[in-house]
Amino acid sequence: MPDQYFAEGPDDFLPLEEVLSMSGLDYVRKMVTGDVPSPTVQKLMAYRITEAEEGRVTCRGTPGHPQTNGYGGIHGGWYAMMLDTVMTCSVITGLKKGQTQTTLEFKVNLIRAIKPGTEVIGVGQLDHIGRSTGVARGEIRGAEDGRLYATGTATCFVMTPEA
Repeated sequence: MPDQYFAEGPDDFLPLEEVLSMSGLDYVRKMVTGDVPSPTVQKLMAYRITEAEEGRVTCRGTPGHPQTNGYGGIHGGWYAMMLDTVMTCSVITGLKKGQTQTTLEFKVNLIRAIKPGTEVIGVGQLDHIGRSTGVARGEIRGAEDGRLYATGTATCFVMTPEA
C-alpha cells in the first residue's frame, strides 16, 4: 500500500469530473492509501487521515511549535482545522457518485490545552446525510491517555454539480 502524500500545488489534485466519478467513501479511502493526494494544509498542520469507513473518519496528529499561539500553546485554529477535517470527511463518506459538499458551519468546544508534542486522535462521525445537508460531530482525544481535548459539530451543504 502506498504512503499517503500531500498536494504540492493545484495541479496535483484530480480533475473534479474524476472525483465525482467515485463515491465519497472511495475518494477519502484513496487519500488514506496515497492513491490521490491529501490537502496540503494537513501537512502544514501536522496531522493526517488514518482511517475512513462509511460515516466515520479518523486523523492522527502531533502539533508542535509551528502550530502554537503567541503564548506557546497550541492555537485554537489547530483544533478547529482537525475537527473540520474529520467532521467534513465523515460527511464526504456518505456522498454518492456525482455529489460534492462544502462546510456551512461548524462549532468547536475546547476542553483542555494540548501540549506541543502530544499525539492526538481526531474522530468524525456522520449523524445525518440528506439531499442537501450533512451533519457530523467530532472529538479530539489524547492518543496515549484518551483524554478529551475538544469536541465539535458541523453542518455541510451537499451539492450535485450540473453536468
